[in-house]
Amino acid sequence: MQPKRWHAFFLLAIAGYLSAQQPKSPQPATAGGGVFLGRSGKPMAGARLILCEVLEDRDSFRGRVRLLSAVPTATAAKDGRFEFRGFAPGRYTILYLPAGVNIAVPNEITVSMLDAMDKSIAPLLRKTELGTNNPYEPRAWGPFTLMRGHTFMTDGPQMRIWNATARRGKEGPFLEIRRGSLWMQQFADKVEIKFDAWSF
Repeated sequence: MQPKRWHAFFLLAIAGYLSAQQPKSPQPATAGGGVFLGRSGKPMAGARLILCEVLEDRDSFRGRVRLLSAVPTATAAKDGRFEFRGFAPGRYTILYLPAGVNIAVPNEITVSMLDAMDKSIAPLLRKTELGTNNPYEPRAWGPFTLMRGHTFMTDGPQMRIWNATARRGKEGPFLEIRRGSLWMQQFADKVEIKFDAWSF
């Protein structure tokens, strides 16, 4: 190899070494929290909360819920206070397991069934929320159970879930539906998370 080529090769090697030694800028540490209460006002102490992203399917705006990488989790304190750390800013939902429930949570859960309509129990009514006066008992809804106190919105002969706590399977996880949509919130650093449990 000629001297000029040796010189160029040496400079490139030094430049590569120096760039590798430069400290990488750390990712900003994000944190956000809130108080997890039941609708009764009682703290959901000991509940384990899991931050998840919502993936849109072609046939449903809330087709799947997927755990985030590194799975940010939090446990509610005695007063219901919780905090998530290390998430990228974005719009998320929360799955949770009440205190005393200890099961494996799948990486991905299909939730499009929660968009489904069912035969109305009050087919003559339109745009009326059912279940506000006399709480409904738990009801199966596909692979989910709508917990006590859920409500429906009528649309003539059909109705859809309006406000509810939904449990997947026999033990969970649980998720929340508000005004016909899966609960979601925009998350950013130092965000105050407003999250409660409809059926507790």
